[in-house]
Amino acid sequence: MIEFQKQWTEPGLYHRLVRRQLEARHTVATARRIVRAARHEGVVVIHAPLIIDPKRKRGLLAHLTFGRVFTKGTPRAEFTAGMFETGDLVVRGRTGFDAFAGTDLEQLLRVNGIEEIFFGGLTTDQCVARTLRTALGMGFRAYLVPELTATFGRWQQRRSERRFAACLAPLQESDFPISPALPVEPNRD
Repeated sequence: MIEFQKQWTEPGLYHRLVRRQLEARHTVATARRIVRAARHEGVVVIHAPLIIDPKRKRGLLAHLTFGRVFTKGTPRAEFTAGMFETGDLVVRGRTGFDAFAGTDLEQLLRVNGIEEIFFGGLTTDQCVARTLRTALGMGFRAYLVPELTATFGRWQQRRSERRFAACLAPLQESDFPISPALPVEPNRD
């Protein structure tokens, strides 16, 4: 799960940039449901938050934004409510678009014996696409789950889905079924 953080999902400039797509696609509610079901089925959930330390700016984004987005220690860098749960794995050291660059993501995958990755996150054509490309280049079986992604507009979303057509893994009713033991939470979006 890439960048399911309050910077994108709670009111503010970044949220306004993706709000229409988040709402139209029900991205956050769907992602919450799927991560809960995945955990229930024993699937390892990994979060790749973008965290910028304004005192130690690393990466182009940190410098371009003066360290004022996804800022370490602020609510904007926190996980979107309902996405993270104790026991999930968290990528450390991420300061750029690609969740592999300068982080421990590859190590987390290898140590846990993960060879197949299903990506969801924000934004589809930027962080998700770059991370997916890197995963494929490293030899992982990597897939984009379109219902768990959103970006700035419908055109960019469709373009990303076309670009990764061979790697699309759309959800179907049978995917990660919600068992009776898992009550469906009300839509908080």
